Amino acid sequence: MLMCILYLLLLLPSLFAIRTLKDGPVIDKDGREYKSSIVDSDPVEAREIQLEASPSVRVTCTPTSMVIHVKTDLYGPRHRMDPGEIYLGDLKYSHLRQCQATLAGNSELIIKAGLQHCGTELSMSDDSMIYSNRLTFSPSLHRHGIVRKTQNVVPVFCSYKRTDSSEPQAPPQISNPSTNNQPKASPFALRLMSDDWARSRVSNVFYLGDVVNVEVSYNNPKEKRQLFIDGCVATLSPDATSVPRYFLIENNGCFTDSRQRGSNARFLSRPRADVLQLQFDAFLFRHDERNTLFLTCQLKATSEMWTSTPVDKACTYVESRWENVDGMPDVCRCCDGTCEQHAPKHLNSDGKTACDLIVLGPLVMLSNK
Repeated sequence: MLMCILYLLLLLPSLFAIRTLKDGPVIDKDGREYKSSIVDSDPVEAREIQLEASPSVRVTCTPTSMVIHVKTDLYGPRHRMDPGEIYLGDLKYSHLRQCQATLAGNSELIIKAGLQHCGTELSMSDDSMIYSNRLTFSPSLHRHGIVRKTQNVVPVFCSYKRTDSSEPQAPPQISNPSTNNQPKASPFALRLMSDDWARSRVSNVFYLGDVVNVEVSYNNPKEKRQLFIDGCVATLSPDATSVPRYFLIENNGCFTDSRQRGSNARFLSRPRADVLQLQFDAFLFRHDERNTLFLTCQLKATSEMWTSTPVDKACTYVESRWENVDGMPDVCRCCDGTCEQHAPKHLNSDGKTACDLIVLGPLVMLSNK
């Protein structure tokens, strides 16, 4: 009898261990299954890291994105984080490339996501717009089904001052090509305008459904010229040759975007010969998550005042016909074909035409308010 009691005492711990496995798998809050309860042999206390107090996580806010930097030794030098263990947003965003962390050196991981992506939410106060999300640390499983690091969630956010139009205050950059990396003074200018055209627009943020007002001008007090736009192309980077790209104006002044069904694109009446004002609808490129646009325009100013030719025109498609902002609609007929072949030879003469290529951007296009 004594031998039987001793045998049972020795067997008792094993019986409890077997019962633990027979009770079934343990399911965590994210639906992952483990064969047994998680035992952290080198425990790290679960915590919500405050960005202000933690040197391991920092956020850089740009006009269009939230850039998150994470030190790989967040859990200590013995447990360095891998890129696959960190993502922005909830679990459903963990597979999206732009929501995942990438290695940015030996000791840092980085995530760069648009303000409208990875589940980022927008809230507003009287003077601020706040884009907030959660940075998720989801340690990968050991091959035996155990983990040595706890899951953490860190709140991250970007805050912007509101303007009168309730948008982030981030003025667009206006630039023009230069040589030898030195800025070149240009008499041409391209700028965003307010809804009433009375002043420059402070914000570069638009929502789908908004109308974008752009003013193009030529300013040279030594001479008077008439301004024209040969072409304008919208791209996702400052490189006008990049793809995807969309030509709003082409063919020496034909506002081809105005031909699109339901388009509000048009040239407005000129305030002066050396100024052109135009409008187009805010848009995004389909199947591309980037929401910053750059507008590159080929501009020219001619010494021939208040005239129009097939290559010097500003034509809008209105009610099944082309109309020229300067009158003489016949010069717009070539908009359905090719206008360059009608170019008069005097345009090639010295001093007749001033030209430049101007870039406006970035313009931030958001899908909803």
